[in-house]
Amino acid sequence: MSNDIQPNQPVTLSLHPDTQTIQQTGEKNVFANHVDNLNVTLQTLNTPPQLVTQAPKPATLSLNNEYYNLIVRDEIDLYNTQPFTLSIDRSLKEYMSDELVKEFPISSSETQKRVLTFPSIFANENISYGHTNEEQLLGLGYIRQLKVRHEAVKIYPHIIYLLPQQRLNESLFDLDIQGNSFFNEFNRTHWCIKKVDLIAELRELGFQL
Repeated sequence: MSNDIQPNQPVTLSLHPDTQTIQQTGEKNVFANHVDNLNVTLQTLNTPPQLVTQAPKPATLSLNNEYYNLIVRDEIDLYNTQPFTLSIDRSLKEYMSDELVKEFPISSSETQKRVLTFPSIFANENISYGHTNEEQLLGLGYIRQLKVRHEAVKIYPHIIYLLPQQRLNESLFDLDIQGNSFFNEFNRTHWCIKKVDLIAELRELGFQL
């Protein structure tokens, strides 16, 4: 199994303004190669503008490597990193010691702040019991925003790297992930916290982070 990681970064497009082609249609058109001042009257439609927003990347981000978030769900978009929801019943209640469950109650505002500082794994469920294929990837990053409601939580991920999920299926002990070769946490939708230095463990497994 390869330890290759893929930086999840946008593609940079290069524009080459060497040649311009101008096509005009209709009657009484005028073309000016250079104009100092131009007055234009626009006819607008009575429709609201489309708003496109993107959360700014922090200038500095200090992660707490003592813990990490493990978030497993179906249909997480690893490339466009859209927010997604999880049932409140499966959020910080499963696959955690009693001590960690008490330390991180989901309803606590302090918990909601602290989890934003932990490294995070964002994974879709394994395609098979206890394992997946070599093509399935998971995301490594952090939670940039969190909303908690009565029945669900809404998680806004920020994914930095894509890693082969099967490699982590083979490293359950190192990452304190419960299960075996027949069934493990990557087979169940949930969100839990592990008291493990995720970055150190991934580096020990051979990932160049």
